[in-house]
Amino acid sequence: MTAFRKIFLLMLALFIATYLLGAVFYVHQARHDVQRELAAVTSLARALGSPETLPSGVAETLRHMRPAQITGLAPIQELPRWFESTVAGSQGYEVVNGWRIDPADEVEEIWEGFLLISASYAVGMALCFIALFWMVGQGIRPLANLASAMAAVAEGKLGSRLSRQNVVELDALALRFNDMVAALESEQKTVSRLLNELLQLQDKEREHIARVLHDDLGQYLTGIRAQARSWVYDPDLNERQRQQARDLAGHCETVQQHFRHLLQDLHPLVMEQLGLAGAIRHLAEQWQHLSGLDCKLTMDDPLAQLSGAQQTHLYRFLQEALNNVSRHANATCAMLAVQQNANQLHIELRDNGVGADDFPEKAGLGLRSMRERARCLGGRAQFLSKVGEGTRIKLTVPLGLPCVSGGML
Repeated sequence: MTAFRKIFLLMLALFIATYLLGAVFYVHQARHDVQRELAAVTSLARALGSPETLPSGVAETLRHMRPAQITGLAPIQELPRWFESTVAGSQGYEVVNGWRIDPADEVEEIWEGFLLISASYAVGMALCFIALFWMVGQGIRPLANLASAMAAVAEGKLGSRLSRQNVVELDALALRFNDMVAALESEQKTVSRLLNELLQLQDKEREHIARVLHDDLGQYLTGIRAQARSWVYDPDLNERQRQQARDLAGHCETVQQHFRHLLQDLHPLVMEQLGLAGAIRHLAEQWQHLSGLDCKLTMDDPLAQLSGAQQTHLYRFLQEALNNVSRHANATCAMLAVQQNANQLHIELRDNGVGADDFPEKAGLGLRSMRERARCLGGRAQFLSKVGEGTRIKLTVPLGLPCVSGGML
């Protein structure tokens, strides 16, 4: 129940109780006045004597008393029986010296006064409710604005602020809210900056490890393989030793294949050689080969020129997205579309897996890193999933923007 409805019902009950209490007091006082008026009229009737002794026309001017022989006089207006019996009771209508004591006109006046007071009370109550509606509306509007601003903050819009209020208490609340959101925005920027630096440091460490492995361990493996190949043709070795040399060379080749996959995961050297478009094609082919799933790639070529950091973030985003499909989607194929226009780069990855209704809520570290990489690109990532309909991941990156290090995704 809304606050206005609660206040409305409370005020309505208070007005009704006040009206009923006032009506009881009014009727009680009216009965007392009627009895007092009847007592005075009875005394007057005794003092006047019979109606025949009075001059003609005098009897018609007297209130609350009529000659007893005149019957059937209708009241001025039809009164409710309950009101008449409550106010007049069984008293009155006595015959004193030929006069009939009749309080009907007094009761009519009391009834008219009761209607007038009730109408005035109803008008006053209506005006009070109009004023109450306006005042409650004025008081609730800042609270509604506060609720809207809090909802915007919950959606990640930390730029929401409340305007100054005319009421001191509400103005203090607005100022505290603005201070809280400003502090939260500052902390969010700090966290985003640290996450971005962490991702950049992670990519640099991966690149360093990949180069060290490629230049050192890779050369050793190549040398061992070449040496094993040379032993195959060594006449001083017997056939068993030559077979061992062949096996050693084959093992070295297998290790080198896995080694190349490891280097590709650590640092996409192919991107330096083939560019972003070639790296994406190579990534799709490699993922298709390793996962055993079909990957249908459609891509505009050539792609817009991005900085080295942006290319790395974009490549890692797609790499993590494809890995999630092979690990969790239980799909048979994935469709990757990379399209661009003059202002934006659009990427969409769709699978035919099982999907999940609570996909964003059960996000792990990989999904959070994808969100952060999208933020670093100055874009926005959307994750759409439904049970039985697979999962869609959409990334929109504005072109011509530098790689950011703060802000809110």
